[in-house]
Amino acid sequence: MSVVAMLEGSDSADRASTQTALGIARRLNVPVSGVCALPDPAAALIVMSTPEATGLAANATRDISAMQDEVIARAKAAFEDMTKGESLPCDFSHIVDVAERAGANAATLADAVVFPHSVQKAADPLSLSFEFVLMEARLPVVMAGSEPLTDGPVIVAWDGSNGAARAVRFHLPIVKAFGEVIIAQNESDLGKDQPRDASSPAALERWLDSHNVKHKRMPIEGQVASGLLSLAKGSGASIIVAGAYGHSRIGERLFGGTTQRLLEAEEAPALALAR
Repeated sequence: MSVVAMLEGSDSADRASTQTALGIARRLNVPVSGVCALPDPAAALIVMSTPEATGLAANATRDISAMQDEVIARAKAAFEDMTKGESLPCDFSHIVDVAERAGANAATLADAVVFPHSVQKAADPLSLSFEFVLMEARLPVVMAGSEPLTDGPVIVAWDGSNGAARAVRFHLPIVKAFGEVIIAQNESDLGKDQPRDASSPAALERWLDSHNVKHKRMPIEGQVASGLLSLAKGSGASIIVAGAYGHSRIGERLFGGTTQRLLEAEEAPALALAR
């Protein structure tokens, strides 16, 4: 197993992703892989069957290849600089594939797949890959925090939903590695839906006990996202584990939602999500 840092050729983003990946990998004692995925330049072009178009396509392919070489070189330099002298095995690879598929393939078996904090922005090169892995492949992802990973506890945003349950199950190795969990819940929200035993923090406590994970409850008030971020800041939390998109993506983007607010927060710890 390993922790994968998805890289995009941006120095600051790639350093942050690698730093978070290293922080998780050290606690899990597993290798770190830096992955820069770019499609085959020739496959990205529509070639018309005329001599003139063939020449233009060849030139365009060379131009795209040159740009890709620059992206790969920047990603590799940032990764190798961040992992220099690291005792854990660290390797960089360029995968000839679209980032969406490469990210999903990595998330299938890796202990964690880390994307940069900048994926919250639609223009980010890895934004589509992050969304595809999370929403379409329905695999777990980690978004690097705005600051380096801390040694603090893991906050689990718990409402008993399928998303919250999948998030904590998928990220159990990370939860266990950090050693302590804060179960966060806005109790006033529980009255909005039909009561369910699974929504009680006691259900999660029993499950964590079965995995020998220390835990405590700390309620939050008001808007869930702001409550989680405030709790994270006050407790020095390392990671927030949460279910993603309880409502439709379009609805969250138009009207806001817990997931969207957490993603867009300028100051936040690493965010481990599953849908």
